[in-house]
Amino acid sequence: MKRPSFRSAGFTLLEVMIAAALGVIVLGVGLAVGAQLQRRALFEEQTMMAQTAGRAAQDNLTATLWRAGTGMGNTPISFFDNDVRYALQVFSDPGSVPFFTDDGKYIPPPPGKESDALRIYWGPSVSSTFLANTGPGKLVSATADANETNYQLTEEAEETLKPVPPLATTSAVFVNAIQYNEKNPTVPTQPPVACAVQVTNVDSGSNRLIAEMGASGTGLLNGVCKSRSNGVWALPGWIALRLEGMAYRVNWKDGFPTLEGLTHGSDTWRVISRDVEQLRVRQAVVDLLNPIAEYRWFPAEVPVMRPALDACTVAQGSAGGICSAEFFTPEYVPGAMTDEVVRDRLRARVRVLEVTLVVRTRRLDRDAVDVGAVDEDGHDRDGYKRRSVTFQVAPRNFGMAGLQPLPPPPTGSGT
Repeated sequence: MKRPSFRSAGFTLLEVMIAAALGVIVLGVGLAVGAQLQRRALFEEQTMMAQTAGRAAQDNLTATLWRAGTGMGNTPISFFDNDVRYALQVFSDPGSVPFFTDDGKYIPPPPGKESDALRIYWGPSVSSTFLANTGPGKLVSATADANETNYQLTEEAEETLKPVPPLATTSAVFVNAIQYNEKNPTVPTQPPVACAVQVTNVDSGSNRLIAEMGASGTGLLNGVCKSRSNGVWALPGWIALRLEGMAYRVNWKDGFPTLEGLTHGSDTWRVISRDVEQLRVRQAVVDLLNPIAEYRWFPAEVPVMRPALDACTVAQGSAGGICSAEFFTPEYVPGAMTDEVVRDRLRARVRVLEVTLVVRTRRLDRDAVDVGAVDEDGHDRDGYKRRSVTFQVAPRNFGMAGLQPLPPPPTGSGT
Protein backbone atom coordinates (compact mmCIF):
# COMPACT_ATOMS: atom_id res chain seq x y z
CA MET A 1 0.00 0.00 0.00
CA LYS A 2 1.28 3.55 -0.97
CA ARG A 3 1.53 6.29 1.60
CA PRO A 4 -0.74 9.35 0.96
CA SER A 5 1.01 12.42 -0.61
CA PHE A 6 0.68 15.64 1.39
CA ARG A 7 2.37 17.83 -1.28
CA SER A 8 -0.85 18.12 -3.30
CA ALA A 9 -3.05 18.84 -0.32
CA GLY A 10 -2.38 22.72 -0.17
CA PHE A 11 0.20 25.54 0.13
CA THR A 12 2.98 25.54 2.53
CA LEU A 13 3.19 28.28 5.16
CA LEU A 14 6.08 29.90 3.28
CA GLU A 15 4.07 30.02 0.06
CA VAL A 16 1.13 31.61 1.85
CA MET A 17 3.33 34.24 3.44
CA ILE A 18 4.96 35.10 0.12
CA ALA A 19 1.58 35.32 -1.62
CA ALA A 20 0.19 37.52 1.17
CA ALA A 21 3.20 39.81 0.99
CA LEU A 22 2.83 40.13 -2.77
CA GLY A 23 -0.88 40.86 -2.35
CA VAL A 24 -0.20 43.56 0.19
CA ILE A 25 2.38 45.14 -2.11
CA VAL A 26 0.00 45.08 -5.08
CA LEU A 27 -2.85 46.43 -2.97
CA GLY A 28 -0.63 49.18 -1.56
CA VAL A 29 0.57 50.19 -4.99
CA GLY A 30 -3.01 50.20 -6.24
CA LEU A 31 -4.18 52.35 -3.35
CA ALA A 32 -1.26 54.75 -3.80
CA VAL A 33 -1.92 55.04 -7.52
CA GLY A 34 -5.63 55.46 -6.88
CA ALA A 35 -5.01 58.16 -4.26
CA GLN A 36 -2.61 59.92 -6.62
CA LEU A 37 -5.13 59.80 -9.46
CA GLN A 38 -7.88 61.02 -7.14
CA ARG A 39 -5.69 63.87 -5.87
CA ARG A 40 -4.71 64.78 -9.39
CA ALA A 41 -8.32 64.69 -10.57
CA LEU A 42 -9.32 66.89 -7.61
CA PHE A 43 -6.74 69.54 -8.44
CA GLU A 44 -7.49 69.38 -12.16
CA GLU A 45 -11.12 69.98 -11.26
CA GLN A 46 -10.10 72.91 -9.09
CA THR A 47 -7.96 74.27 -11.92
CA MET A 48 -10.95 74.10 -14.25
CA MET A 49 -13.11 75.81 -11.61
CA ALA A 50 -10.50 78.58 -11.26
CA GLN A 51 -10.40 79.03 -15.03
CA THR A 52 -14.20 79.24 -15.12
CA ALA A 53 -14.13 81.76 -12.27
CA GLY A 54 -11.51 83.75 -14.19
CA ARG A 55 -13.76 83.91 -17.25
CA ALA A 56 -16.69 84.97 -15.08
CA ALA A 57 -14.58 87.74 -13.53
CA GLN A 58 -13.47 88.76 -17.03
CA ASP A 59 -17.09 89.00 -18.19
CA ASN A 60 -17.99 91.04 -15.10
CA LEU A 61 -15.14 93.50 -15.61
CA THR A 62 -15.63 93.73 -19.38
CA ALA A 63 -19.32 94.59 -19.06
CA THR A 64 -18.56 97.29 -16.51
CA LEU A 65 -15.60 98.78 -18.39
CA TRP A 66 -17.65 98.99 -21.58
CA ARG A 67 -20.16 101.21 -19.75
CA ALA A 68 -17.51 103.54 -18.32
CA GLY A 69 -18.30 107.15 -19.09
CA THR A 70 -21.70 106.60 -20.71
CA GLY A 71 -23.10 110.06 -21.44
CA MET A 72 -19.97 111.88 -20.25
CA GLY A 73 -16.92 110.25 -21.83
CA ASN A 74 -13.85 110.57 -19.63
CA THR A 75 -14.80 114.04 -18.42
CA PRO A 76 -13.61 114.78 -14.85
CA ILE A 77 -16.46 114.71 -12.30
CA SER A 78 -16.56 117.04 -9.28
CA PHE A 79 -17.86 115.03 -6.29
CA PHE A 80 -16.77 117.19 -3.37
CA ASP A 81 -14.62 120.25 -2.92
CA ASN A 82 -11.10 119.26 -4.01
CA ASP A 83 -12.33 115.77 -4.97
CA VAL A 84 -12.40 115.42 -8.76
CA ARG A 85 -12.73 111.92 -10.23
CA TYR A 86 -12.73 110.45 -13.71
CA ALA A 87 -15.28 108.08 -15.20
CA LEU A 88 -12.46 105.52 -15.22
CA GLN A 89 -9.45 105.57 -12.92
CA VAL A 90 -6.76 102.98 -12.24
CA PHE A 91 -4.93 103.01 -8.90
CA SER A 92 -1.52 101.30 -8.81
CA ASP A 93 -1.31 101.57 -5.01
CA PRO A 94 -4.85 101.17 -3.63
CA GLY A 95 -3.52 100.73 -0.09
CA SER A 96 -2.67 104.44 0.00
CA VAL A 97 -6.12 105.60 -1.23
CA PRO A 98 -8.75 106.15 1.52
CA PHE A 99 -11.56 105.26 -0.90
CA PHE A 100 -10.36 101.64 -0.92
CA THR A 101 -9.28 101.34 2.70
CA ASP A 102 -11.63 103.43 4.85
CA ASP A 103 -13.90 100.45 5.60
CA GLY A 104 -11.14 99.10 7.88
CA LYS A 105 -11.30 95.64 6.29
CA TYR A 106 -8.71 96.00 3.57
CA ILE A 107 -5.45 94.03 3.89
CA PRO A 108 -2.76 94.74 1.29
CA PRO A 109 -1.17 91.87 -0.65
CA PRO A 110 2.18 90.31 0.24
CA PRO A 111 5.28 91.40 -1.74
CA GLY A 112 5.17 90.16 -5.32
CA LYS A 113 1.38 89.85 -5.36
CA GLU A 114 0.53 93.55 -5.80
CA SER A 115 -2.73 94.41 -7.52
CA ASP A 116 -4.23 97.53 -9.06
CA ALA A 117 -7.69 98.85 -8.21
CA LEU A 118 -10.40 100.28 -10.46
CA ARG A 119 -13.10 102.91 -10.01
CA ILE A 120 -15.70 103.37 -12.76
CA TYR A 121 -18.70 105.69 -13.23
CA TRP A 122 -21.38 105.93 -15.91
CA GLY A 123 -24.86 107.33 -16.53
CA PRO A 124 -27.57 105.09 -18.06
CA SER A 125 -28.61 106.63 -21.36
CA VAL A 126 -32.28 106.01 -20.56
CA SER A 127 -31.96 108.55 -17.73
CA SER A 128 -30.54 111.28 -19.97
CA THR A 129 -32.48 114.53 -20.25
CA PHE A 130 -31.52 117.99 -21.53
CA LEU A 131 -31.59 120.91 -19.13
CA ALA A 132 -33.36 124.02 -20.39
CA ASN A 133 -31.61 127.37 -20.21
CA THR A 134 -33.78 129.85 -18.31
CA GLY A 135 -31.46 132.79 -18.64
CA PRO A 136 -27.87 133.84 -18.00
CA GLY A 137 -26.53 132.43 -14.75
CA LYS A 138 -29.73 130.54 -13.98
CA LEU A 139 -29.29 127.31 -15.87
CA VAL A 140 -28.50 125.22 -12.83
CA SER A 141 -28.16 126.00 -9.16
CA ALA A 142 -28.14 124.31 -5.80
CA THR A 143 -31.06 124.25 -3.39
CA ALA A 144 -28.57 125.48 -0.83
CA ASP A 145 -28.81 128.74 -2.77
CA ALA A 146 -32.63 128.50 -2.68
CA ASN A 147 -32.87 127.89 -6.42
CA GLU A 148 -34.16 125.10 -8.64
CA THR A 149 -33.33 123.75 -12.09
CA ASN A 150 -35.47 123.79 -15.21
CA TYR A 151 -35.19 120.94 -17.72
CA GLN A 152 -36.96 119.37 -20.68
CA LEU A 153 -38.73 116.41 -19.14
CA THR A 154 -38.99 112.93 -20.63
CA GLU A 155 -40.97 110.12 -19.08
CA GLU A 156 -37.91 107.87 -18.88
CA ALA A 157 -35.84 110.57 -17.22
CA GLU A 158 -38.58 111.27 -14.69
CA GLU A 159 -38.78 107.62 -13.69
CA THR A 160 -35.01 107.19 -13.38
CA LEU A 161 -34.11 110.50 -11.74
CA LYS A 162 -36.96 110.81 -9.26
CA PRO A 163 -36.02 109.49 -5.79
CA VAL A 164 -37.72 106.20 -4.93
CA PRO A 165 -38.80 105.83 -1.26
CA PRO A 166 -37.32 105.12 1.20
CA LEU A 167 -34.41 106.90 -0.54
CA ALA A 168 -34.63 110.65 -0.15
CA THR A 169 -32.30 111.48 -3.05
CA THR A 170 -31.01 110.10 -6.34
CA SER A 171 -27.34 110.32 -7.31
CA ALA A 172 -27.01 112.12 -10.62
CA VAL A 173 -24.49 114.04 -12.69
CA PHE A 174 -24.85 117.21 -14.77
CA VAL A 175 -22.61 117.13 -17.85
CA ASN A 176 -21.57 119.77 -20.37
CA ALA A 177 -19.33 119.11 -23.38
CA ILE A 178 -16.40 121.34 -24.24
CA GLN A 179 -17.27 124.82 -25.48
CA TYR A 180 -15.27 126.68 -28.12
CA ASN A 181 -14.50 130.33 -28.68
CA GLU A 182 -16.71 131.51 -31.55
CA LYS A 183 -13.98 133.75 -32.99
CA ASN A 184 -11.29 131.08 -32.78
CA PRO A 185 -12.70 127.51 -32.74
CA THR A 186 -9.25 126.06 -32.09
CA VAL A 187 -9.12 127.68 -28.64
CA PRO A 188 -11.54 126.18 -26.12
CA THR A 189 -12.95 128.54 -23.56
CA GLN A 190 -14.02 125.83 -21.14
CA PRO A 191 -13.00 122.18 -20.61
CA PRO A 192 -15.63 119.44 -20.34
CA VAL A 193 -17.53 119.71 -17.07
CA ALA A 194 -19.36 117.10 -14.99
CA CYS A 195 -20.86 117.87 -11.58
CA ALA A 196 -22.18 115.28 -9.14
CA VAL A 197 -25.54 116.22 -7.59
CA GLN A 198 -28.24 114.78 -5.35
CA VAL A 199 -31.73 115.01 -6.92
CA THR A 200 -34.33 115.54 -4.21
CA ASN A 201 -37.43 115.87 -6.40
CA VAL A 202 -38.72 115.76 -9.97
CA ASP A 203 -41.84 117.83 -10.55
CA SER A 204 -43.35 116.73 -13.86
CA GLY A 205 -46.15 119.29 -13.58
CA SER A 206 -43.82 122.30 -13.75
CA ASN A 207 -40.95 120.54 -15.51
CA ARG A 208 -38.57 121.27 -12.66
CA LEU A 209 -35.78 119.23 -11.18
CA ILE A 210 -34.61 120.06 -7.67
CA ALA A 211 -31.01 119.10 -6.95
CA GLU A 212 -28.36 119.75 -4.34
CA MET A 213 -24.80 120.22 -5.55
CA GLY A 214 -22.13 117.68 -4.63
CA ALA A 215 -22.17 113.93 -4.14
CA SER A 216 -23.58 114.33 -0.62
CA GLY A 217 -25.65 117.46 -1.25
CA THR A 218 -23.39 119.59 0.91
CA GLY A 219 -22.57 121.94 -1.94
CA LEU A 220 -19.55 122.66 -4.13
CA LEU A 221 -17.80 125.85 -3.11
CA ASN A 222 -14.76 125.74 -5.40
CA GLY A 223 -13.81 124.43 -8.82
CA VAL A 224 -15.87 124.69 -12.02
CA CYS A 225 -19.04 123.46 -10.28
CA LYS A 226 -19.15 126.10 -7.56
CA SER A 227 -22.23 128.25 -6.91
CA ARG A 228 -24.62 129.39 -9.61
CA SER A 229 -22.78 132.68 -9.98
CA ASN A 230 -20.14 130.74 -11.91
CA GLY A 231 -20.47 131.54 -15.62
CA VAL A 232 -20.29 127.88 -16.60
CA TRP A 233 -23.93 127.44 -15.60
CA ALA A 234 -25.01 129.97 -18.21
CA LEU A 235 -23.65 127.79 -21.04
CA PRO A 236 -26.13 125.80 -23.16
CA GLY A 237 -25.89 122.06 -23.71
CA TRP A 238 -26.24 120.68 -20.17
CA ILE A 239 -27.67 117.18 -19.68
CA ALA A 240 -28.60 115.27 -16.53
CA LEU A 241 -28.02 111.55 -15.99
CA ARG A 242 -28.48 109.20 -13.08
CA LEU A 243 -25.02 108.37 -11.72
CA GLU A 244 -23.99 104.75 -11.30
CA GLY A 245 -20.60 103.25 -10.58
CA MET A 246 -18.50 100.31 -9.48
CA ALA A 247 -15.11 99.90 -7.82
CA TYR A 248 -12.87 96.81 -7.68
CA ARG A 249 -10.06 95.80 -5.34
CA VAL A 250 -8.20 92.60 -4.37
CA ASN A 251 -8.38 92.14 -0.60
CA TRP A 252 -6.04 89.75 1.27
CA LYS A 253 -8.12 89.60 4.43
CA ASP A 254 -7.39 86.41 6.44
CA GLY A 255 -4.46 85.69 4.13
CA PHE A 256 -6.57 84.70 1.11
CA PRO A 257 -7.06 86.93 -1.97
CA THR A 258 -10.59 87.97 -2.85
CA LEU A 259 -11.74 90.18 -5.74
CA GLU A 260 -14.30 92.55 -4.24
CA GLY A 261 -16.67 95.11 -5.73
CA LEU A 262 -18.32 98.22 -4.31
CA THR A 263 -21.45 99.64 -5.95
CA HIS A 264 -21.72 103.44 -6.04
CA GLY A 265 -23.77 104.58 -3.07
CA SER A 266 -23.04 101.45 -1.01
CA ASP A 267 -20.76 101.13 2.01
CA THR A 268 -20.27 97.37 1.82
CA TRP A 269 -17.76 95.62 -0.41
CA ARG A 270 -19.13 92.34 -1.77
CA VAL A 271 -17.28 89.27 -3.04
CA ILE A 272 -16.88 89.04 -6.83
CA SER A 273 -14.50 86.06 -6.90
CA ARG A 274 -12.43 84.11 -4.36
CA ASP A 275 -10.22 82.77 -7.14
CA VAL A 276 -8.61 86.01 -8.38
CA GLU A 277 -5.18 86.52 -6.82
CA GLN A 278 -4.04 89.55 -8.82
CA LEU A 279 -5.59 92.34 -10.89
CA ARG A 280 -3.18 94.31 -13.09
CA VAL A 281 -4.25 97.05 -15.52
CA ARG A 282 -2.45 98.95 -18.29
CA GLN A 283 -3.88 102.07 -19.96
CA ALA A 284 -3.48 103.14 -23.59
CA VAL A 285 -3.36 106.88 -24.33
CA VAL A 286 -4.23 108.30 -27.77
CA ASP A 287 -2.31 111.02 -29.61
CA LEU A 288 -5.06 113.48 -30.55
CA LEU A 289 -2.86 115.17 -33.17
CA ASN A 290 -2.37 111.81 -34.88
CA PRO A 291 -5.24 109.53 -33.78
CA ILE A 292 -4.09 106.62 -35.99
CA ALA A 293 -0.65 106.51 -34.35
CA GLU A 294 0.18 103.71 -31.94
CA TYR A 295 -1.13 104.13 -28.42
CA ARG A 296 1.18 104.99 -25.55
CA TRP A 297 0.84 102.36 -22.82
CA PHE A 298 1.15 103.06 -19.07
CA PRO A 299 2.94 101.21 -17.58
CA ALA A 300 5.21 99.85 -20.31
CA GLU A 301 8.66 98.36 -20.76
CA VAL A 302 9.01 98.66 -24.56
CA PRO A 303 9.75 100.63 -26.64
CA VAL A 304 10.48 102.80 -23.59
CA MET A 305 10.00 102.38 -19.86
CA ARG A 306 6.90 104.18 -18.57
CA PRO A 307 5.43 104.15 -15.06
CA ALA A 308 1.81 103.57 -14.17
CA LEU A 309 -0.23 106.56 -15.31
CA ASP A 310 -1.00 107.66 -11.75
CA ALA A 311 2.74 107.71 -11.00
CA CYS A 312 3.62 110.26 -13.71
CA THR A 313 5.18 113.51 -12.50
CA VAL A 314 5.78 117.00 -13.82
CA ALA A 315 9.46 116.18 -14.41
CA GLN A 316 8.53 113.11 -16.44
CA GLY A 317 5.93 115.15 -18.29
CA SER A 318 8.36 117.78 -19.53
CA ALA A 319 9.10 117.99 -23.26
CA GLY A 320 10.41 114.63 -24.42
CA GLY A 321 9.78 112.96 -21.06
CA ILE A 322 8.19 109.53 -20.63
CA CYS A 323 4.94 111.19 -19.53
CA SER A 324 5.31 114.05 -21.99
CA ALA A 325 2.26 116.08 -22.99
CA GLU A 326 3.97 117.60 -26.02
CA PHE A 327 1.78 115.64 -28.45
CA PHE A 328 -1.43 116.97 -26.90
CA THR A 329 -3.86 119.32 -28.58
CA PRO A 330 -4.41 122.78 -27.09
CA GLU A 331 -6.85 122.77 -24.19
CA TYR A 332 -7.73 124.44 -20.96
CA VAL A 333 -4.78 124.16 -18.55
CA PRO A 334 -4.74 125.39 -14.94
CA GLY A 335 -2.26 128.11 -14.10
CA ALA A 336 0.03 125.81 -12.13
CA MET A 337 1.30 122.61 -13.75
CA THR A 338 1.32 119.92 -11.05
CA ASP A 339 1.75 116.13 -11.00
CA GLU A 340 -2.02 115.73 -10.86
CA VAL A 341 -2.51 118.01 -13.88
CA VAL A 342 -0.09 115.86 -15.90
CA ARG A 343 -2.00 112.72 -14.88
CA ASP A 344 -5.38 114.29 -15.60
CA ARG A 345 -4.32 115.23 -19.12
CA LEU A 346 -3.30 111.62 -19.70
CA ARG A 347 -6.51 110.23 -18.18
CA ALA A 348 -8.55 112.39 -20.54
CA ARG A 349 -6.97 110.55 -23.48
CA VAL A 350 -7.28 106.94 -22.31
CA ARG A 351 -8.90 104.81 -25.02
CA VAL A 352 -8.12 101.15 -24.18
CA LEU A 353 -7.44 99.11 -21.06
CA GLU A 354 -5.49 95.86 -20.89
CA VAL A 355 -6.53 93.80 -17.87
CA THR A 356 -4.64 90.77 -16.53
CA LEU A 357 -6.27 88.49 -13.96
CA VAL A 358 -4.22 85.84 -12.17
CA VAL A 359 -6.55 83.11 -10.87
CA ARG A 360 -5.47 80.29 -8.57
CA THR A 361 -6.92 77.15 -7.04
CA ARG A 362 -8.43 77.49 -3.59
CA ARG A 363 -6.73 74.40 -2.14
CA LEU A 364 -3.03 73.82 -1.62
CA ASP A 365 -1.29 70.76 -3.08
CA ARG A 366 1.59 70.22 -0.65
CA ASP A 367 3.17 67.57 -2.88
CA ALA A 368 3.57 70.21 -5.62
CA VAL A 369 5.54 72.66 -3.44
CA ASP A 370 9.00 73.44 -4.80
CA VAL A 371 10.43 76.40 -2.91
CA GLY A 372 12.19 78.90 -5.18
CA ALA A 373 11.02 77.30 -8.43
CA VAL A 374 8.51 78.71 -10.93
CA ASP A 375 6.14 77.06 -13.40
CA GLU A 376 5.98 77.53 -17.18
CA ASP A 377 4.04 80.82 -16.72
CA GLY A 378 6.51 82.24 -14.21
CA HIS A 379 4.31 81.64 -11.14
CA ASP A 380 5.75 80.34 -7.86
CA ARG A 381 5.54 76.56 -7.26
CA ASP A 382 4.01 77.04 -3.83
CA GLY A 383 1.38 74.33 -4.17
CA TYR A 384 -1.32 76.45 -5.86
CA LYS A 385 -2.14 76.06 -9.54
CA ARG A 386 -2.44 79.39 -11.39
CA ARG A 387 -3.66 80.63 -14.74
CA SER A 388 -3.41 84.14 -16.26
CA VAL A 389 -6.23 85.76 -18.23
CA THR A 390 -5.36 88.87 -20.28
CA PHE A 391 -7.89 90.85 -22.30
CA GLN A 392 -8.34 94.35 -23.72
CA VAL A 393 -11.42 96.56 -23.43
CA ALA A 394 -12.14 99.82 -25.25
CA PRO A 395 -14.77 101.79 -23.26
CA ARG A 396 -17.46 102.47 -25.83
CA ASN A 397 -18.00 106.09 -24.84
CA PHE A 398 -14.42 107.34 -24.61
CA GLY A 399 -13.96 107.48 -28.37
CA MET A 400 -17.38 109.08 -28.92
CA ALA A 401 -18.12 111.34 -25.96
CA GLY A 402 -14.57 111.69 -24.66
CA LEU A 403 -11.94 114.27 -25.51
CA GLN A 404 -11.65 114.52 -29.30
CA PRO A 405 -9.19 116.04 -31.78
CA LEU A 406 -9.96 119.70 -32.33
CA PRO A 407 -11.94 120.33 -35.54
CA PRO A 408 -10.20 122.24 -38.34
CA PRO A 409 -10.85 125.99 -38.25
CA PRO A 410 -13.57 127.29 -40.59
CA THR A 411 -12.50 128.54 -44.01
CA GLY A 412 -11.44 132.17 -43.95
CA SER A 413 -11.04 132.29 -40.17
CA GLY A 414 -7.38 133.19 -40.57
CA THR A 415 -6.32 130.59 -37.95
